[in-house]
Amino acid sequence: MPTMASKGAEACNKTIHRLLQRVARRVFTDGNLSPTADQSSVSFPATSSSLSEYFQLERFADREDYHARLQSFARIGAVQADWDRRSSEQGQLDRVTLNDPTKAAELLGIDLPWVIAATAIQHLEQVAGDSELMIAPIVDAWKHGRAPGGVTANKASQFIDSIRVIEAARRLGASDQDLLLRRVSTQLFGDSKRIESLVRPIAYLLCDDSDDSDDSDDEDTFSHLGLVKHPQPMLLSGGADCRVYVGEGSIPLLKPYIGLRPDRIDGLSVDSGRIQHLLTIENLASFNEAAEYSDNPDDLLIVYVAGNPTPSWLAAYRRLLKSAKPSTVMHWGDIDVGGFRIAGRIAESAIAVGYSLDLWRMNAAEMRANAHNNAPGKEQITQIVQLCEKYGWNQELAGLKENPVFQEQELIEWVPPSGLF
Repeated sequence: MPTMASKGAEACNKTIHRLLQRVARRVFTDGNLSPTADQSSVSFPATSSSLSEYFQLERFADREDYHARLQSFARIGAVQADWDRRSSEQGQLDRVTLNDPTKAAELLGIDLPWVIAATAIQHLEQVAGDSELMIAPIVDAWKHGRAPGGVTANKASQFIDSIRVIEAARRLGASDQDLLLRRVSTQLFGDSKRIESLVRPIAYLLCDDSDDSDDSDDEDTFSHLGLVKHPQPMLLSGGADCRVYVGEGSIPLLKPYIGLRPDRIDGLSVDSGRIQHLLTIENLASFNEAAEYSDNPDDLLIVYVAGNPTPSWLAAYRRLLKSAKPSTVMHWGDIDVGGFRIAGRIAESAIAVGYSLDLWRMNAAEMRANAHNNAPGKEQITQIVQLCEKYGWNQELAGLKENPVFQEQELIEWVPPSGLF
């Protein structure tokens, strides 16, 4: 069995670690992962404040062990030990200077922080290849010793595996089919739960990471990629004259709603009249409230989004728009960053088939401050402002500036959009 290092030897190792940390701070401050000789040359004077681990050794034998361990570093040229000439040979340590970080790390049996970062960046860039994913912020952060998305360079496998997940999901989901999350995880990693452990780095790479995120947002992140634990039906609520095309047949809408797998929905028709308003709703409780409301107009089609829409859902949504040809297209969701991001994804699909998306009941100016809403942070406001400007949601933009509060959709009363456009 290996013998444990003595107290003195452990104290010496701590000194060398601290010298290496000082070099690392210099290297990461500069951002150049190949330290110069000047950056590598650091030293500690043998004072109680600079070398506390040495002066805390009270026993003579422990200090002798410290000296012996220090000499082992000196013999390979890793450090230089200076001694007080007024004392006997090696009687009193005067200064410790780091000469060669690489040799010091080898004797300690560790990897240098900047070498870890350089290796992580190389592997990340190799895996990313020609991907459209933005890895530049990650590379820059690692060069400066930071942890983008909470991922340090020595945990680079989290981002590397996340890139593999995103690229695989996009490749496998090119046909707008939802994918079983744990099956894909098993195929990629031989571990059915590996992808679920990567939700935060995946969200970061998708630019969908938010400080206010919680476990309930995990499924939204995976839905963005079409990865689902359990496939969700698309729920549709509308007038009795509406029929959904499924293959070569059609199914009438039933009250309060019907649910079909998105990839089975080919379109929608109305026996008489037309659809005036097509409204998507983010949350299930709000969808149920709206679907069960007895005074909804017959020309209103309500569609449940189930959080962040999957590629399969968005494809079905585009087919509904092209076949139903509604006069107005709207979305109702949470008044927060996630709600506006979801609206943005739906807006992109609407734009793809020639529509612009309006928001319904997502104007913060209409919300009163209460115990169930909270003030957003500056970064969250910035994200929502960018989305509002991009999609022309001018009233919501003005409302958020006037009354900067967030509100969950379930706490907003349902009002049908009848005759308001």
